[in-house]
Amino acid sequence: MPLLEAVAPVLLIVAVFLLLSETAGPRKPWARWAVLIVATVVVARYLPWRFTETVATRSILTVNGAWIWFLFAIECIYIADLLKILLVRTRIVDRSAEADEAEARLKARPRADWPKVDVLIPTYNEPLDVLERSIIGALNLDYPNFEVWVLDDGDRDWLRDFCAENGARYLRRPEHKHAKAGNINNALAQTDGDFVAVLDADFVPYRWFLNRTVGLFDDQSIGIVQTPQHFFNRDPVQRNLWIADRWPDEQRLFFDHLAPSLDAWDSMFCCGSCAVMRRAALDAIGGVPTQSITEDILTTLEMFRAGYRTRYLNERLTIGLAAESLEAFYVQRQRWCQGGIQTLFLRAGPLFGTGISLIQRILLFPIYWVFHIPARLIVLLVPIMYFWFGLEPLDNARGFEILYWQLPILFTGWAATLFYFGRNGLPILNDGPAILVSLRLAPVVLSSLVRPFGRPFQVTPKGSLTTEDAAVSTVEAVIITTLILLSLGGLWINIPSDTRIIENDSFLLIGGFWTGLNVVTLSLALLLCFENPVRRLQERFPIRLEARLSGKQGEAVEIRVEDLSLSGASGRVGDGRRVSVGSEWDLQLPDGPPVPGRVARVVEGEGDARIGFDFVPVLKGKRRKQMIRYLYTTGIDNAAHAGQTASLLTGLLRRLFGESSASRDRLMRKKGG
Repeated sequence: MPLLEAVAPVLLIVAVFLLLSETAGPRKPWARWAVLIVATVVVARYLPWRFTETVATRSILTVNGAWIWFLFAIECIYIADLLKILLVRTRIVDRSAEADEAEARLKARPRADWPKVDVLIPTYNEPLDVLERSIIGALNLDYPNFEVWVLDDGDRDWLRDFCAENGARYLRRPEHKHAKAGNINNALAQTDGDFVAVLDADFVPYRWFLNRTVGLFDDQSIGIVQTPQHFFNRDPVQRNLWIADRWPDEQRLFFDHLAPSLDAWDSMFCCGSCAVMRRAALDAIGGVPTQSITEDILTTLEMFRAGYRTRYLNERLTIGLAAESLEAFYVQRQRWCQGGIQTLFLRAGPLFGTGISLIQRILLFPIYWVFHIPARLIVLLVPIMYFWFGLEPLDNARGFEILYWQLPILFTGWAATLFYFGRNGLPILNDGPAILVSLRLAPVVLSSLVRPFGRPFQVTPKGSLTTEDAAVSTVEAVIITTLILLSLGGLWINIPSDTRIIENDSFLLIGGFWTGLNVVTLSLALLLCFENPVRRLQERFPIRLEARLSGKQGEAVEIRVEDLSLSGASGRVGDGRRVSVGSEWDLQLPDGPPVPGRVARVVEGEGDARIGFDFVPVLKGKRRKQMIRYLYTTGIDNAAHAGQTASLLTGLLRRLFGESSASRDRLMRKKGG
């Protein structure tokens, strides 16, 4: 088969997706259906050939035959899940217009008649630097009828005193059963609000959080209003690949893209935080279910069965702390994995019982944890098993046949991902972190399937509980390095004919392509194993404010503040010679009292100078509360957004070739960062 004919189907698929992207984009319903139709046609063309020509010709009773049939089963599940996702994406709903109308109805009522909301902040071991943001921010809600309740499962007297000083209600319970679910249920028994808002201890609500959500409950069938989770810091994936300011956090794919589609199919679920729930709906299901450590999924399912629905309002209404270290990242995902698998063994889960639709059962089935985690690792082994042991993944397949029949499936998945998610969904870049997570979670998947309730609940470490020291995921790094060496070594020994293990030499090119993809994604996963430590305790927020530096002798310097944190600020002044390093000033922002501090650095530029200003002494009392409210509750967006592909590749190459953290810090100082 000529090469051009072999790659013609892939070229056609690329052309179709480019045409759809340029003429319509994912917001057009007909374009979303077109993507599903194209994928269905590609699958219908591929599977008959795949089965009759490369699977059915080999007996399942042989070792290689069993391997071929096993890989075919995995491929079929992957294809079915791909088509499921594309079907789900044919529907997208935006609730902002409904929220506008609901908020208008709410504001038309006398403020004394607004429903009461209990804002619950469950906490176990979070330090004050995490909790103060959440508590102060929640107390600042622009809503007339609410109470903030701090639910302390850590029995901390200092937290009780902090709540008393600031006006929050404090609860602790005598027995700490059922972790977060039990903590919330204890609070439900002692509160009486019409609605319950749940915020994890590291999340801060914007002032208008309740205004935008409570009105949606005018529809009496709504039991939960879930909002997205956004973060003010960079997660380990962003930091460890050195693309922190060019790549969004890894949860954006779900909250920004998949969740609106789940909502359109009446299958969106509570995510445990940043959600508001109807008290009557919680009473109807007997409170928050305690059978699983992912109580949010079970709460959703029980409400579905009780006749209530969930709505997803895709607006940035809260801001929280992403996992700050690889260990915290792992702990969080392990809990989600174990809890998701636990639901399969419960009557309240998606498999058993009545009262939920077929689509809800399908969409709430934890296929990512049960299937994709182990399957991703098996895919890495395919070229290794082929090159070292001669185990063919397909029977009788030739290189050009793979290009003609199988490659279109791979490119359809990639093209659909790019169509829906743009640069946020670059396939290979997303696969690296997924491999690392799969390596860490594969034992959790296996143990949870055998003994789903045998692993204790673990709270994700946050704030000053995490370490600033660099760390290495040693076990994962060794496994990944071994896989890279086996992949490249297997390809290398099969290139010369005198050392070749494989029999089908026409498959060598395809095996090399597969190996190359695996090595690239494994290399990204390996880079992630080396922790890039958090060097700032307080995150910076980009702002644009005209302010003033006031000296001790009455002198004044105008400053254009460009970023601000609880520990300092940076900005530009007209003449850097007037503000020397170490000089002390008061920073006078447009609102609030002056903040004393010291100039930490001065970088002269053309026509102005960029300065760094540290607050000295550390902010306390009224000044600190005002700064928390300003930074965390007014909607300032410091999230990273996907950069140009060239910019992402530059960051990855710098990381790959080992530019030191010290040299990057020097570069940032030269730029005034």
